[in-house]
Order: sequence, then C-alpha cells, then structure tokens
Amino acid sequence: MSDIDALYDIRDYVETDKAFIMSTFLRGLYYGDSWFSLIDKDAFFSVYKTVAEALLYHPNTEVRIACLKEDPDVILGYRLCSGSIVHWVYVKSSKTREGLTWRNNGIGRRLLPDSVSAVTHLTTLGKSLIHKFPGCVFNPFLIGHTTKETT
Repeated sequence: MSDIDALYDIRDYVETDKAFIMSTFLRGLYYGDSWFSLIDKDAFFSVYKTVAEALLYHPNTEVRIACLKEDPDVILGYRLCSGSIVHWVYVKSSKTREGLTWRNNGIGRRLLPDSVSAVTHLTTLGKSLIHKFPGCVFNPFLIGHTTKETT
C-alpha cells in the first residue's frame, strides 16, 4: 500500500459530482487533444456538453469516483466506462498536503476495469491502453453503444 492509497477510497457517483466531471471532461478533451482544439471553442463546448451528458447518464455507463477518505466530496479522479469500454479516466494533477501528486500513483489504474476492449477518446491514456491491453481498439462510435461489450 502506498502513501496515496491510505488517503482515498473509490465510491459510486452522486449527482453533486456532475459539475466536476463535466468541467474536467470537457476541458480535458478540448485542451488535451490537438484535433478537438481545432474546433471553434464555443461550438465544441455547447455541442460536446450534450454528448458528455448523454454518456454520463447512459444506463450502461459506470461512473466510479476516487475521493478523499476524510471528505468524500473531494474528488481526486473518476472513470466513465461501459464494461470493458473506457470512455474517460481523469485524475487530478494537484499535490497532496504531503507534497505527493495524485497522478502517477495508481489511482487511475485502480479506477480502470480489469480488462479494456476499447477506448472511445484517443487521449494519452487511451493510446497507452491500446498498447497495454491486447486486442484493445480505439472506437469513438462506442460512445452511444447500447451494450456494455463491443460487438
């Protein structure tokens, strides 16, 4: 167990998590991907907000939250997955009071499902998952997929 592991838990999504998820998801996608950042900013945020909400509320989307043990309202990271399909994983880049970073300490790995068959957003993490999991593919069309597995 690392020093970080003792500081956080993984919990289910609650509606008060939505603002944090929407903000970090949209900003992370727009500013973290050279292709999306070519889209007019206002157009991207207004249109992709609808996509992100549909993904968040899809009945097959599993949302898990990494939060502080001492304050479960403080989100350190989260995942949006549908079975083995990974839509988005986010971990804060800020530091703990002890000076440790939340990223690169296993939080994202702990949020991932045991196996990954596809990623729907080709982020740095998405690219690494394609190489890490045999048979994993990039398929953005699975965002609206109605089942948990690729077919």
